[in-house]
Amino acid sequence: MAWCYIGTMHPMSDTCHALLLQSRSHAPLYGNRLANHLPMALLALDRLGADGDTLRRFADGYAQRLLSAPASASALDPHDYLGSSGDYPRFLRFFQDRIREAGVEAVLHDWVPVLMPGLAASAFHAMIRLAYAIESGLGDEIALALAYWASEYASLPLPLEPAEGSLEQIAGRLRADLTCYVFKPGIIIDKMLELAWGPALAGAAVQPAEAPALREIAHFALRAYAQREDFTLLHIVTGTHAFRIVQTYANDQALARRYLWQAALAAWLTVVVAPGKQLAPQAGATLEEGEIAARALQSRDDHVIKLCHSALCEYREYGDAGYLQIATRKLALDV
Repeated sequence: MAWCYIGTMHPMSDTCHALLLQSRSHAPLYGNRLANHLPMALLALDRLGADGDTLRRFADGYAQRLLSAPASASALDPHDYLGSSGDYPRFLRFFQDRIREAGVEAVLHDWVPVLMPGLAASAFHAMIRLAYAIESGLGDEIALALAYWASEYASLPLPLEPAEGSLEQIAGRLRADLTCYVFKPGIIIDKMLELAWGPALAGAAVQPAEAPALREIAHFALRAYAQREDFTLLHIVTGTHAFRIVQTYANDQALARRYLWQAALAAWLTVVVAPGKQLAPQAGATLEEGEIAARALQSRDDHVIKLCHSALCEYREYGDAGYLQIATRKLALDV
């Protein structure tokens, strides 16, 4: 059978829609503040061409780890309470009410600019969830994603003053200054915030003179992940893909890209790579788009599924075969 990647223009299947409705009974986080990937993985599988049985089997298996959604509560405008994780149910009611009153487009145009400075929320997962929700076209999914982002909002107080050189040169200088840095225990976002709020980067110039193009940030993310199979670096790739979708609603897209760059840089800096320990060149032939989609459908790993979907989307956007290569490698490691 010849496989053809369906991609983001594929209309949502009835099974995916039904499973998304069921998934609203789960909280956005579980365990030690880990992101609930169920709605994102379902949408990615659907766009990769999954049939109903595949979608249901994945949902049944993944849902076993999740927590029940908190009880509904009275609405609370998040403006003065960004980052208040315990207020998620009140934020959700607020966004549900606002979408009913003003419509999805108006709410996104109002709130994405407010949330952009905190796009590091939950290690990019809140922005990623919103991107998937936007592409789903479902108002309730968008409300859930906005509430999640508002409740986990995490700004990085890095200066916007310009530094000399390219993104790679700026990153390289900062990495050299952190050679002996030892992080406290924590998840990805903890380490990002530790760096950004701590003395290690205090006053450091991290921004290029001109706001970086999204293609430049995406290339930085791709190269970083291609050099090392690392969980944090994977999220920079999927995060830049999500940003490409969400940026439509940013009032100042150049400023939004600066927020993306500083978050990507902070995440990259948390990855300690010993000299000479980069990943060896990939062995074997790079899979084609249809093969990547077909093999991703067989995975039970949400990160493999989402990475393959993002890689295929970004390959279509930029034409860089490196995206096919990282997807091929990820699938080869999925055992």
